[in-house]
Amino acid sequence: MHEQDLRDWFALSGDVIVKSYRLSEAHPKGRVLLMYCEGMTNMDHIENLVLPKLEDLFKNELDSASKLDVNTMLQLIEITGSNAIESMTVSLYAGSLILFFEETQLLYALDISAPPNRSPEESSTETSIKGPRDAFTESIVTNIALVRKRLLTRTLCVEKMQIGTRSNTSVALLYIDDVINANILQEAKQRLQAINVDALISSSQLEEEMSGRKYPFFPLLDYAGRPDYVADSLLRGRFAVIVDGSPMVLIAPANLMYILKSPEDVHSPYYYVAFERVLRIGGLIVSALFPGFWISISAFNLDQIPFPLVATIATSRLGLPLSGPMDFIIMLLLFELFREAGARLPKVVGQTVTVVGGLIVGDAAIRAGITSPTTLVVTSISTISMYTLVNQSLAGTITVLRIMILIISTIFGIFGFMVSLMGLVLYLSTLESFGVPYLSPLSPPQFRDIIPAILAKPWNKMKRRPKALHTKDDTRQGGESS
Repeated sequence: MHEQDLRDWFALSGDVIVKSYRLSEAHPKGRVLLMYCEGMTNMDHIENLVLPKLEDLFKNELDSASKLDVNTMLQLIEITGSNAIESMTVSLYAGSLILFFEETQLLYALDISAPPNRSPEESSTETSIKGPRDAFTESIVTNIALVRKRLLTRTLCVEKMQIGTRSNTSVALLYIDDVINANILQEAKQRLQAINVDALISSSQLEEEMSGRKYPFFPLLDYAGRPDYVADSLLRGRFAVIVDGSPMVLIAPANLMYILKSPEDVHSPYYYVAFERVLRIGGLIVSALFPGFWISISAFNLDQIPFPLVATIATSRLGLPLSGPMDFIIMLLLFELFREAGARLPKVVGQTVTVVGGLIVGDAAIRAGITSPTTLVVTSISTISMYTLVNQSLAGTITVLRIMILIISTIFGIFGFMVSLMGLVLYLSTLESFGVPYLSPLSPPQFRDIIPAILAKPWNKMKRRPKALHTKDDTRQGGESS
């Protein structure tokens, strides 16, 4: 291998710098080729550390030496083997400095990477009121450190791997060795090793690959942007997966009751947390079922509604051009349009569009005779109830599910609504997340964990880890089952 071969290898990579240096005029091996990726490598280290150290090394090196003892002064890693070129390429693009000594055909890598990165700051998706305000970043090294500083124990294991034939994305699997169930851990490793993709760009791709189902409708893995929540989840017997380049960490196994929890729950009084969780469960039910239930009653079974309310509904719908079901579908889609517009616009402007747009357009639609006040109220309650959900993947699922149930109820009435409800419960009962039932601890019933999962208990009353996770160490000094 010669210098020109390496220059040709990186000829189409304009961000790769290849420079030749002569470190010693008298030394026959004093010529070295430095290669690095611009923007990914610390340039100050090259000028102030690497080159001076190499010059000092060549001054003291004997001419008879066939292999440079560079590790005495620099922490270099020799690249050898049949796939040396591929290994060197990955290391270079990751930010390492590559040193090639043409006379001796020695190839080394020095990790002085300094990729673009940002400091930990407050999460924009999980607002902290009483909890810590440091959140995950796009750097896998920083994210692992944020978890490690909260769990200073040897039992916190970190296993790293590369996923993606082209991206070579770093992925880290975190778990507590003497807590997590061995079968859950083994299944997690097998699913990670079985992933074969061209490039891994985000944690959402990994979530889909690790779900264990071809088309999962409900999220089978949770995600978090706060390291305190991840540390707490690890202590309960779960594992976490960190993807380099993603500020969200995946957590599994995840059942429905766990996904409904908020990172702020552990920082609030148990009685207030219990009240909040009841509101979230109610918000989940109302947002998914309320429009379908209302249209099935108001359009097909008016005798089930109190007479004063029937009179109010009939009066409000006088002169409207659209039928009740079509009115509901249009208003739901309109609210989703405002929500999507608010999410895509800048934060301050987006909130204004969502609130002001909903108020102005809703009021104008009623005044123009396009929709009725009853339709607007039911749609608003359903939409606002969805905002109680912490996991946005679950919120997206509920959005689609709500429209599906509404359409079925529009066609078949209360019968269609009941069939949709039973089908939903049956489907949820078939889901599992790494062997953990999705409806646990409700189905199968685990009475020890039902109250802590749905409500909350004082810290001093929580002595056991979740039974559904079958942890090695079932006891703990604090925490709560989930």
